[in-house]
Amino acid sequence: MSYLDRYPERTELQLTRREIGMALGIAAVTALLLGAILGAQWTFFTPGTPAPNELVLGKASPLTLLASQRATFVSALETGKAREQAASQVADAYDTPDANIAREQVRRATRLVNFLDTVRADPYASLDDKVNWVRALPGIQISRDVVSRTLGLEDAAYRQVMSETLYVIDAAMREEIRERDLAAARQKISSRISLVLSAAQADLVNQWAQPFIVPNTKLNVERTERARQQAREQVGVVYRTLEQGQAIVRAGEVITPETLEALRELGYLQPQNDYQAILAAFLFAALVIALGAIYLVRVALPIVREPRVLMILAFLLLVTALGAKIVTTGQTIPAYLFPFAAAAMLGAALLSVNIGAGMAWMVALTVAFSTRGGVELTTFALIGGLVAVVSLRHRERLTSFLVTGAYVAFANVGLVFVFRLLGREQDWSDLVRLALAAFGSGALTGLIALSSQFLLGKAAGITTALELIDLSRPTHPLLQKILREAPGTYHHSLIISNLAEHAAQVIGADALLCRVGAYYHDVGKTLNPQFFVENQFDGVNPHNAIDPRTSTKILHEHVTEGAKLARKYGVSTRIVDLILQHHGTTLPLYFFEKAQAQAPGAALDETEFRYPGPKPQTREAAIMMLADGAEATTRAERPANAQEIRAIIDRIIEMRIREGQLDESAITLRDLEQIRIAFLQVLQGLYHPRVKYPTPRPPAPVIASENIATLLAEVSAEKVRERGSEGEKER
Repeated sequence: MSYLDRYPERTELQLTRREIGMALGIAAVTALLLGAILGAQWTFFTPGTPAPNELVLGKASPLTLLASQRATFVSALETGKAREQAASQVADAYDTPDANIAREQVRRATRLVNFLDTVRADPYASLDDKVNWVRALPGIQISRDVVSRTLGLEDAAYRQVMSETLYVIDAAMREEIRERDLAAARQKISSRISLVLSAAQADLVNQWAQPFIVPNTKLNVERTERARQQAREQVGVVYRTLEQGQAIVRAGEVITPETLEALRELGYLQPQNDYQAILAAFLFAALVIALGAIYLVRVALPIVREPRVLMILAFLLLVTALGAKIVTTGQTIPAYLFPFAAAAMLGAALLSVNIGAGMAWMVALTVAFSTRGGVELTTFALIGGLVAVVSLRHRERLTSFLVTGAYVAFANVGLVFVFRLLGREQDWSDLVRLALAAFGSGALTGLIALSSQFLLGKAAGITTALELIDLSRPTHPLLQKILREAPGTYHHSLIISNLAEHAAQVIGADALLCRVGAYYHDVGKTLNPQFFVENQFDGVNPHNAIDPRTSTKILHEHVTEGAKLARKYGVSTRIVDLILQHHGTTLPLYFFEKAQAQAPGAALDETEFRYPGPKPQTREAAIMMLADGAEATTRAERPANAQEIRAIIDRIIEMRIREGQLDESAITLRDLEQIRIAFLQVLQGLYHPRVKYPTPRPPAPVIASENIATLLAEVSAEKVRERGSEGEKER
């Protein structure tokens, strides 16, 4: 049962402007402090570092800088290299061969052949003139020797060479010829020439075909770049890992781009006043606090009206964020030793599981910001906190905190192994150190939660299980006062504690609160113990000598003055609430009717006689009211069997329902039915019928040792006389 169960289950909870303003003020201050913590630069665990302006690309480092912790980050340089390598492996994309280029080359070659035919047929020009005319053609770079030899061929050989030249050009241009492959395409011409031609004729064909073999396809730049971009996009980010203690750069070494990137990721290049980082920290803090406030309103709205509780939650978050900020900027071991889950466990122990879970998420968010998105440590903090919340089941048991701490420790160790195995950890000694630190974090979590919940509960006005256990000690001064001054009330309170505790266990209410609350519910009777029947051992009832109103006032004072006495002794506010509510606004019918009998016909005001209340506001208070009435009535009527006890219980419950005393307690009809059974089980054991034992015989007189011989003689003589009388009868 959580702290929130002190509030009735109402959907129309109204907050005053003062309560809303107080809550907003606490949230604003918390956001500012959290932003200051996250935005500050902490160097508690980091070695001395040079100023950022001393670490310049291309210059020697003044110091040897080591990685303060194992760090894994996305390397923009390595990622860029990998992507460019993938892009460089993509082949150029070319358009399909253009047939028009081939046709144009064949047409040019044909015009050349026609011109050669014309020149050969000129009978008046000399051979030199003919050679000069042919070489003067634009785009024709043929040597004089080749032209001269060609013009000097016989007609049949000339026709055969020209025909083969046109054929070779046509065949070569039908294939794809890229710019970079042009030389290879021209070298293949010789393999295309018919073997019928002589070597000299084949050489002429080769020489004439060479100029007409040109590229017939073009590089498609757009398609090539698109393919390379796709190749780049298919390459994921490249992570770079620096082990703890690994040298990033040594003194005197020139700082390379890779070195500069590592220094930047590890914070060595972060300026002392990084205003952007500070602004980001405050924005992030505002976002976290806003999300926490929305979560609180949705799952635990009554807490908004409790400033002390809000301040305790803010304190837990800020202290954890401060510790996380310090340890995550330094060595690895302190980071894994830090008890991140303590805040979540305290939230669950002091308030509820929902509050504890919310604290776990908020702590994890602050760790994520402090580590710049470090997945490993963020998961470590989150899983540990959630394990602490779901494992803490019996907050009234001291060992439960230690057991929960052990669960957190084992979960932490498991996470360390998971991430180290994913990282292909080779250094087993380092793994063992981290595992021991993680285990220590869980142990510290349990110890911190156990040792601090009492103080935090007192500061927030929250009744913790430890406080209730302390109040249940028989040596508590107030319980000793009840025992000495009102022993009958003390015995009555013990019976009520059994009844209330059993009923609370059955319906799932706070059994420890009911038991301890029963010890103190009638503490006000110590002021006038003789006016209550359980303390009237001499049979004298002082109420017979006073008027009913005075008697009623004394009854009322055992509630109001009892609450004051409990506060004086530092008793928890929840116990005080039970003292004030265990009679609700019921009417002491005996004294009311007595007052009516003394003033027949007078109209009496019932409110003057009713208890001041309030009515029970929680299920625990309702149980206390029903247990008190059922026990007192059972003790007064002394039922003879279980049926009569059940009738008394039913009568008390139905009476309180008719009076509306349970309307504000959020107790259900199902709860009431289970309470009937629980009360019957306890009362039947306390007030069961007794077997009347027979009156014992008086003990035989003790015979002195000196009279034993005389007694034996008398017994022997008596036996002789009896034998004689029997013989006379036979005769």
